[in-house]
Amino acid sequence: MIALGIDTSTPAGSVALRREERLLGEINLATGEHHQEKLLRSIDFLLDLVGLDISQVDLLAVALGPGTFTGLRVGIATVKGLAVATGVPAFGFSTLLALGHRYSARGLPVACMIGAGRGEVYSALYGSRQGDLWEILPEQGGDPELFLDSLPSEPILFCGDGVGTYRDLILRSRTGNDPLVAGPCFLGATLGMLGARKHREGCPWSIGNLKPNYIRPPDAELGRGP
Repeated sequence: MIALGIDTSTPAGSVALRREERLLGEINLATGEHHQEKLLRSIDFLLDLVGLDISQVDLLAVALGPGTFTGLRVGIATVKGLAVATGVPAFGFSTLLALGHRYSARGLPVACMIGAGRGEVYSALYGSRQGDLWEILPEQGGDPELFLDSLPSEPILFCGDGVGTYRDLILRSRTGNDPLVAGPCFLGATLGMLGARKHREGCPWSIGNLKPNYIRPPDAELGRGP
């Protein structure tokens, strides 16, 4: 089974191909440019590098957000188009949940923080054990200080691009025993893994289920009057 994972939910774009548990290849870009200018080229380039054709892909997986308004639309629309064209299943996953799974093997609760602009973050806290995750604090968007104040005192692994932005705030709020993993959220390989897992479990899928999860209204809507 070959899975194609696609993430354009943050400024860091990622596409990856997996065959079962083996990563065949991954392209990660953190150029800050628009995803629509690079996504299809990245997919074509990756397929060519690993010697595959899109007709050989058995399933698709995409990040549904939260994240940037335009980025989510680009990634989800691309996966919908590929699913219709190829007839293969397409699964969508929370960006925060996928980020948590990326670090679930570390054996600590995982606090995911993604920059949301305007001094805010998208965040969630997950418990982890042997690669499984469960929700402790649900997905939310807002003041990073409020999120940090809501966390338990036990050691927590912090991850996501918001960790770099709010590193000093985290250090002031915590005991200093927490691993901090800052940097871009490259999730293509993780999404491919999650999609393959859903497919093996026989989970149903639907194009209609591929909907962006903004958590809060897009900035353009927030700026409108009543």
